[in-house]
Amino acid sequence: MKIGFFTNTYFPICYGSVVSIESFRKNLEKLGHDVYVFAPGHNGYKDECDKIFRYPAFLFRYKIDYPISIPMSSFINKKIEELDLDIIHVHQPFSLGKEGLKFARKLNIPVVFTYHAKYEDYVHYVPLFPENLLSELVKKEAVNFANKCDLTITPSHGIKKIIQTRGVRKGLIKVLPTGIDWQSFQKNGRANLRKKYGIKSDEILCINIGRINEEKNLNLLFNSVKEIISQNPKVKMMFVGEGFLREELIKKSKKAGLKNNFIFPGFIKYEEVKKYWQAADIYLQTSISETQGMTILETMAAGLPVVAVKGTGTEDFIKSGENGILTKNNQRDFVEKVKFVIKNPKEAKKISLQAKKDSKEYEESKQTKKLEKIYEKLIKEKN
Repeated sequence: MKIGFFTNTYFPICYGSVVSIESFRKNLEKLGHDVYVFAPGHNGYKDECDKIFRYPAFLFRYKIDYPISIPMSSFINKKIEELDLDIIHVHQPFSLGKEGLKFARKLNIPVVFTYHAKYEDYVHYVPLFPENLLSELVKKEAVNFANKCDLTITPSHGIKKIIQTRGVRKGLIKVLPTGIDWQSFQKNGRANLRKKYGIKSDEILCINIGRINEEKNLNLLFNSVKEIISQNPKVKMMFVGEGFLREELIKKSKKAGLKNNFIFPGFIKYEEVKKYWQAADIYLQTSISETQGMTILETMAAGLPVVAVKGTGTEDFIKSGENGILTKNNQRDFVEKVKFVIKNPKEAKKISLQAKKDSKEYEESKQTKKLEKIYEKLIKEKN
């Protein structure tokens, strides 16, 4: 098959949607398919793969680095017609997503849409517009777009239920979580990384990996860990990632006299991040804006106990008390559950082992073969 991916986010920016796109791209290629990526340009960045085509774009930098594409390129228009694509897969309902849908209809080929995000949770990144109004507009636009596609993929059952209630037709939705490179999480670089950050063998390192931004509910996480540290100073917390809340949390940790307990390594390349999982003892997540929350599956594969706020990014994968622990969205419950894991290492180990076992079901090659079958069915139906 010749497959066209249209996405508004791609390397060198590395959000969850980019990790998902790249996982499916490389594994579809391993299965013998040709995958062509159409993405925003990024000044100074050069792609190693010759199947990636960049639209003119500029970098929007209000609270977040986000490329804004200008979907106009005579070169790309000509290239798409030459490629003789069998199917188009779009990864957002805006900008290049609409461009992908336009080409699919023009070429009379199927178009698949992956609903990567609860888009209304990100309207605070758009300045000058009232958030409530923009939130409703974004919801309607995403639903209308999904209903124009041949199939919408959701990374979790929770998101499927949400978009169904909003009006996406039931027969046009398929649940397919992004897979993980399970084996790559079995390596161990624990001792070296802990030494790098001055973490002693008897200290407990909690970790969170992702954007350090408002929609991740990180003030709850920070305040919860701060309370835990006040009772157990051997606990340390590491926030791996960048974001506009990072400086604020650094200031708060210094003001509380806990700058040695809170660690902020900044942006780490995805290939290197796996070492950080291995160095940690507990993974903590408070985000309720996830559609899948790939870090949950990755953490499970790495063999860490997970304590996470119950939400669409966690309920599909965590059976509370068996392979992880879910909490309510409040500080009291979150603190109590983290303290339970710290005080009960045998129970935490049991949970971790089950998590590692369960996560193997989502190995990326398995998930990609499922996507391959989806494509083949749609192409056959179209023909």
